[in-house]
Amino acid sequence: MIWLQRDIEGAGSWDCTVRWDSCERTVHKGSMDASQADRKVAPVSAVVKNAICELSRINDGERLMEVLLSLKCYLGTRENSTQTQEHAEFNRNHYTPFLEFLVAQMGPQWLDLLTLEKLELWDSFFLEGPADQAFLVLLDSLGKTGPSIRLDRCVHVLERFLQRGALAEVIREVCQQQLESNPTAVLHEAILGRISSLPDHLANCLQQHNKPVFYPNNYYPLLAGSIISVLQMVSDALRDGKNCSISFASQVVGKVCMQGRQKELLSVLVPRLKALVQSDCIWQRICWRLVESVPDRWMEPVVIGIVQMAPGAEFLSQLLGDLVVKNKRTQFLLTKKMLFLQYGLKKDALQSILGYLSLDASRRYLLVKILRELLEVWSSGSVLKNSSQPQLLHVSRCLLICLGLLNKQEIESCKQDLLVSLTSGARNYLDSSVPAIRRMGMVVAECLSHRIDTEGPGLSFQYEEDEDTRDLKALLKPPHVFEADSADCVKNPEESSPSKSCPKAIEKSKMEAKADQASDSELDSDDDLAPYDMSADTELKKSKAPAYIRDCIEVLLSDDVEKLEVTMTCLATLIQANTSATKEVSVELTKILLHIDDKPSVERFTELRHAALVAVAVTDPVPVSQYLTGEFYSLNYSLRQRMDILDVLSSAAQSLSEKLSHEVSSESRSTGTGQHSIRSTTWTLAEAPADWRKVVEERIASKTRRFSKGQSVPTPVPAPNRYHAVAGHLFFPLIQNYDRQIVTFDLLGEDRLVLGRMVHTLGILMHLALHAPIASQMGKALLEFVWVLRFHIDAFVRQGLLFCISTVLLSVPWERLMTDMAEEVMETQSWLADVAERDSDDDCRRLALNGLFLMEKLRNNIHGTP
Repeated sequence: MIWLQRDIEGAGSWDCTVRWDSCERTVHKGSMDASQADRKVAPVSAVVKNAICELSRINDGERLMEVLLSLKCYLGTRENSTQTQEHAEFNRNHYTPFLEFLVAQMGPQWLDLLTLEKLELWDSFFLEGPADQAFLVLLDSLGKTGPSIRLDRCVHVLERFLQRGALAEVIREVCQQQLESNPTAVLHEAILGRISSLPDHLANCLQQHNKPVFYPNNYYPLLAGSIISVLQMVSDALRDGKNCSISFASQVVGKVCMQGRQKELLSVLVPRLKALVQSDCIWQRICWRLVESVPDRWMEPVVIGIVQMAPGAEFLSQLLGDLVVKNKRTQFLLTKKMLFLQYGLKKDALQSILGYLSLDASRRYLLVKILRELLEVWSSGSVLKNSSQPQLLHVSRCLLICLGLLNKQEIESCKQDLLVSLTSGARNYLDSSVPAIRRMGMVVAECLSHRIDTEGPGLSFQYEEDEDTRDLKALLKPPHVFEADSADCVKNPEESSPSKSCPKAIEKSKMEAKADQASDSELDSDDDLAPYDMSADTELKKSKAPAYIRDCIEVLLSDDVEKLEVTMTCLATLIQANTSATKEVSVELTKILLHIDDKPSVERFTELRHAALVAVAVTDPVPVSQYLTGEFYSLNYSLRQRMDILDVLSSAAQSLSEKLSHEVSSESRSTGTGQHSIRSTTWTLAEAPADWRKVVEERIASKTRRFSKGQSVPTPVPAPNRYHAVAGHLFFPLIQNYDRQIVTFDLLGEDRLVLGRMVHTLGILMHLALHAPIASQMGKALLEFVWVLRFHIDAFVRQGLLFCISTVLLSVPWERLMTDMAEEVMETQSWLADVAERDSDDDCRRLALNGLFLMEKLRNNIHGTP
């Protein structure tokens, strides 16, 4: 710090008191000519203090420039040892105080004295001296200075400082200082904090007047380039046999990544390092040391960022080396946290991590260890119940990648673990009520069985392939087949057959066959012939479609496949057309359709049977619904049949709640018939327009001018809701016996898949009962049912319960809820809040939030608040 005092009693003399490094001295300023004459023999401190005293009271721009030039000689390289010592003393003891003095003097007076050339001389003291000291002075000055000329000048110099790459000089100088016997740790920590948080510091100081070079998206890539420059200097020094340190560069990388800027920094740093380590062992060792020297408290963001940015396992191995073996923190991250405690990594990152562990013999034992732990997690029933689908998909991906990377000897060493996990895990996944999770378990079980015994038959499941299943199977084969494991390359279970062993050869042969076939077909091509329209053609059947319901029953009980196919095709339409005949045999027909075996020879048999059952239930809803709900809890029914009953009940309720589509006014039908009879004498069948009435109406509407247009759509004709009268017959028998355990059916036990479907069906029945007189009773019974099962372990069941809550809120008026079921509603609200906060399933939390928002909206609508 600098204090300027004027001796009033003296005759115009000046005393300059200067204090830095806990030293205070007073220098008397005589004539400048005498000081210049004695400068060669005067110590550096005296020259600097004399210059400061003169600069503090100078009023001449030319003299100001002469004094600054006299001190400029201490910057730069020197020719002899004496000048070198002076240069070192100036940099060590006087450079920082002099820069602080220059910043303090910069104001309107100096700005008038300094022209553009003189301002360039002022800037050169910051740009050509020790970069670390200049950097600290500039940033400290920005923090202490408000909006002023001084602030603008410091920002301008700092911008030039960054653009000329001086950050590399700052990092290099600190790295060199760390080789000394007593490095100043406090100073280095201050520089580290300024470098890593410069954009935040400048944003606070400049606010709306910030410069683009200080934006994070521009600054951190610039910092990455400076780190590369420092590493290049280290590489050159190592080739010359000099000692070097890059620990400060590692600290910069670690702290920047810890502050959440690893994407901006590593997106530039990692590709540059990838190009440098390909063929240079020195650069490879530099990269190893760069990551190893990162402090443990910052190691996690650095390693995660490198894994996400690394283009593959090979480069990750070149960049990290054996760090996973040397550093316990890194080993925990790569083998525990990123594989078991997190599930946000993409499959490419997982392949990089596990592939990195497999590339060196010293690291492969970790791969076997990870496989055993993954098998334990995958086969655990509690993990399956308390984990979401993305978490289970993450574990399955890791498991299959590990299987693809292990060789035969390693598979044999953990074969017993594979068998135990396959047995228990496959059972748990097959019991899941979520189709995606069940399908995922099937894929993993197939792959495990084929890896345990590559020559045996293995497990095989029937499921519909989607993108996830194809991706899981593709993970068995590593992205790069390495020479060490080429003999043990894992094959996909579907590719184990000889016919698929050479896909390229097969593809080539197919292309050649197609080319030959095309050359032969050119001779007798019939492309110029117009194809005949056969879209309306139907296949001729030997059997005629039955005309009576009882004839259909006889066909259903027979073994004639062709008659059965014809009957199933027209059965639903026949039931709708003969309602009185159907009601006589509705229960008998329902029983036959429910028990009839699947006929693979009949096309779309399952859909046709479902349509027929729904048509019967709609035609005669009360007896059919009573029969179906009673049979749902009966003995000797498969789970598939019970779920068919639920599907029929929900579809029939939806059909009953809809308005009849065939209700057309008799007047329009008669008008259409009359018009057709009149026009039939004039138009032939081939010449008649498809919809002439619509064409005429459009022409009239286009040429009609209307000053006011009334209601264009006719008022719908009111019709009773057929479902309201029978809602209780479908709902209450289905909900009353859920807790009764049967020998072959346990809803509250192992058959939770059917329980989940039943809960969703109850919600659909409740939702369709909107405005029904019985809706309040149904809502109260459903809330009591939900309250009993609210802590069910299966996520699919909990989702159905939350769906039921929303349907009750939508179907029962809020006034009735708060009058008849106030206590149940309050308990339900607290349960929804708990689910939204603590449930492990994402869909359950989303549905709970929707229920809470719906409650709040209904309450506000009643009280009149927006």
